[in-house]
Amino acid sequence: MNSSHDAMVTHNMRRGMLRLMLSSTLTLSMLTRSEPIDFLFAVLSSSLNVSPLALFMVFDMLLIAAGYWLASALNAFLTAGALLSNSLARLYSGFGRVNRSINKKGLVSLSAALLMIVLWYVPQILDAVLLQYTLHRLMYLSMLFAGVLIFVGFRRLSSNMRHLSYLLGCKIMVIFGAYLLVSPVAIYNYFPYYEQAEAGAAMVAMCIASDATILPLWLRRYFSGK
Repeated sequence: MNSSHDAMVTHNMRRGMLRLMLSSTLTLSMLTRSEPIDFLFAVLSSSLNVSPLALFMVFDMLLIAAGYWLASALNAFLTAGALLSNSLARLYSGFGRVNRSINKKGLVSLSAALLMIVLWYVPQILDAVLLQYTLHRLMYLSMLFAGVLIFVGFRRLSSNMRHLSYLLGCKIMVIFGAYLLVSPVAIYNYFPYYEQAEAGAAMVAMCIASDATILPLWLRRYFSGK
């Protein structure tokens, strides 16, 4: 029994450390002060031959992933701590009760995360973000927090519903990407039309590739009753 208990603690600690390292690496690399921002985007865009707007969106997705992994790491540490301490076990149980009572089916946190992400991509707001360093950092911190909220919401969902939520989010991304691709005018002042179209095409391509990976997995799990 003690051997099994120790193995569970070790497993959760290792999992937490791995995800904390991934989250910290992404977060520090994204939030390290590097001005001017337009020069950074220009260098990366030209060296990678990628639209700056597409690169900007990739940065945001990486920060959302970093926030998700950060929350996952904290959850793993709390799980390990709950196995070692009654006080931490009560604390972990209390967090679970609060999440269950407030965050029905994960709707509250997932809706808040979606709203937070969409808000920053309103044309007037994004144009202001790209011209002000402080707003840019605030946007990145918001994306990090959105990842935390997604993890909290996913805790209230089954594995199948998590996959379905991801697919639905990807469809929103496809719609926005298609609009950027076919829009006859540039909706962002900072990016010319051709860069906007490239970003839209990249978003659609990423979602198609993601669907090709996630959809078969979700269908297999759904029909197998897992």
